[in-house]
Amino acid sequence: MSQLPWPASFLAPARWRGVQRLLARCLELQAARSLPGTLMLVGPAGLGREALAVELAAALVCRQQQGPGCICSSCERVRRGVHPDVEVIDVLPKKEEISIEQARQVVENVAQRPYEGLRRVYVLSSCHTPPLNAEAASALLKTLEEPPPHSSFLLLASNPARVLPTIVSRAVQLRVPAPEREELLSVLALAQGCSEERAAELLAAAEGDAELALRSGEDFPAAVGGLKALITAALGADGLAILRAGAAVRQAPAGTMLLSAALLQLAARADRESAEEFLDAAAALLTAEDRSALLHLDLEGVLVGTLARAAVGRGTR
Repeated sequence: MSQLPWPASFLAPARWRGVQRLLARCLELQAARSLPGTLMLVGPAGLGREALAVELAAALVCRQQQGPGCICSSCERVRRGVHPDVEVIDVLPKKEEISIEQARQVVENVAQRPYEGLRRVYVLSSCHTPPLNAEAASALLKTLEEPPPHSSFLLLASNPARVLPTIVSRAVQLRVPAPEREELLSVLALAQGCSEERAAELLAAAEGDAELALRSGEDFPAAVGGLKALITAALGADGLAILRAGAAVRQAPAGTMLLSAALLQLAARADRESAEEFLDAAAALLTAEDRSALLHLDLEGVLVGTLARAAVGRGTR
């Protein structure tokens, strides 16, 4: 059983051609002793960045040096999350952020030599702030800038704009290539527990948004349809619809992403003035989500307030 903080579908992209090419290039640089000590792997969650991090970590610590796809005991333990020389730094249970205590622990341990592998590798599951709080990020800066020769850091991010500039400046960014369609459908089917034919239907319902299709439940097309009806009523100053939309976002998997998708789909089908209103609401939603996470505010309350202000603004035009 895997001890990694990600489902099996997040590791399946290790077989994707783009991921394999990028992994091979990283190992070429490592063989030439020119691989940067701190890398930021950029891409949507579940679409290659985690798989690349695990496979790169496995290859970096492996003493057999058989390259990508090695199935030795060391590499298999990395893939299960139980190798002593690979640490995944993730939000702890019942916590909302990666804390300064976790960062200090890394700084204290990083000077230690590998237990059994060639290197020690630290994988930061998300270097966005949040969940990486500012104090924890500050504690890591010197280590990220100059890791010990036997250590590597792999930082995962969806959007570098949500990463503190001090962290961005200390990492070399590698953008994970987008998958080919058949690769995406295979992983989407695995994640949703459905056939590839059904995965294709879900991807079409998400209008090609792979991250939305991956992170939402299989019933998300109906959920988006319901949200579109609630949004239309909410922006018409229907107070009950505003409350129901906030509750729906809180309860649904990837709720804010579903609401954003609903707003964008409404904008695509509306007249120019209404489209601008939907796009403004989508932008306000993203700002509200960031603010609620950063200030530890109740997301449902923030979203209800955002929709209410959008409705008032629409009514005054």
